[in-house]
Amino acid sequence: MNWGTKIVISFVCFVGLLVTMVYVSVSTDFYLVADNYYEQELDYESQIQRMKNVNSLTEKPNFKLVRNEGKAELRFPISVMKAMEEGKISFFRSANASLDKEFDLVFDETGLQTFDMKNLASGAWKVKIEWKSKGTEYYQELNIVI
Repeated sequence: MNWGTKIVISFVCFVGLLVTMVYVSVSTDFYLVADNYYEQELDYESQIQRMKNVNSLTEKPNFKLVRNEGKAELRFPISVMKAMEEGKISFFRSANASLDKEFDLVFDETGLQTFDMKNLASGAWKVKIEWKSKGTEYYQELNIVI
């Protein structure tokens, strides 16, 4: 094999590598953290205030994974639960937006709400808890691994 053939083979391999890289990069899905990230960024100061409101509570909500039963429990203090006007909890998966789940906060008489975690993919999740009580908004964010 002469040096001209080696150059042609090297060039063909290089072009093949470039075509493969372009194909892989075009076919990869990129998920935005949020569709309206710009509006959320402008509103971040109020988000910080909502987090401070949670820190000022004497009794805070408690989120707990019960791995052996495949569920999660969210327990709100009775005083906070009774004053709650509205609320929601979001299970946010940054790796794939189609896996995100959102539920309204609906507690039993003891302030407990359970969530079935068996249908959630394993990996890292963010749990975002938002509620409004007596005109004050609250926001709590937790990182969990399922």
